Amino acid sequence: MRPTAVLALDASDGRLDELPRHLSDAGFDVWLVPNLYHVAEACELWRDLASLEGGAVFLLPLHPRPIEALLRRHGAWRTECLAVDSRTREAPAPLAAELSRRLGSPSGAGSIQRRDASAGARWYPLVDESRCTHCGSCFQFCLFGVYEMDERKKVRIVHPDRCKPGCPACSRICPQGALIFALYDKDPAIAGAPGRFPKPDAAARKMYYARTGLPCPRCGQAGKPAPQPGAPACDECGRPRVAAKRDRDELDALLDGLERLQEGPR
Repeated sequence: MRPTAVLALDASDGRLDELPRHLSDAGFDVWLVPNLYHVAEACELWRDLASLEGGAVFLLPLHPRPIEALLRRHGAWRTECLAVDSRTREAPAPLAAELSRRLGSPSGAGSIQRRDASAGARWYPLVDESRCTHCGSCFQFCLFGVYEMDERKKVRIVHPDRCKPGCPACSRICPQGALIFALYDKDPAIAGAPGRFPKPDAAARKMYYARTGLPCPRCGQAGKPAPQPGAPACDECGRPRVAAKRDRDELDALLDGLERLQEGPR
């Protein structure tokens, strides 16, 4: 069985124009597709990709981690798949030879076919399932209804095209750095660059608690209390710090004991 090479037509900016021929000569069946990130959710191409058998390499102008997350979302990722950021490759012949070695393609030329798909400019998050704990932060935070919580309390991206174009805010509040916006060019971590993971942004986390009113794991407060000018604020949620009742009771008891010691025996 020949492995399949799925190559985005707009992946190379002319640098890899000869790559389909080199991949075919190296024993791959080559599928020429649009950038899969922009392919419509209900497009039949996703079904065709999910039905592929054997090894496959996906060459898209995205970092490898979001490529894998995108294909997992559509049930098209398997252990024998490879994800390659085509923006990082220049020479088609060495790349085809490398992929042939890694996937063990047979001798003889494979086919080249164009796979049309419904595609248009899109913007939506992807989830790195290896990091996501389904804490629900994104579900609670998002104003646009992109996420839903299923009956197993698992967060799912159900309405991706409701996402506001250019907005990566939910990635900035995710405690695990599990949310990727593959087209975000201002922060490699948010775009899913190798070894880079978004860290919760302090301002965004405070906005999260202000918007949801949920309890803060650090100070324990909930709701949306009125601002208290000059009062110290919690670093996590931004609410004015209020000593816990138990702490006040313990302090009162210590003060009472100190007074008794000062008074001496009666």
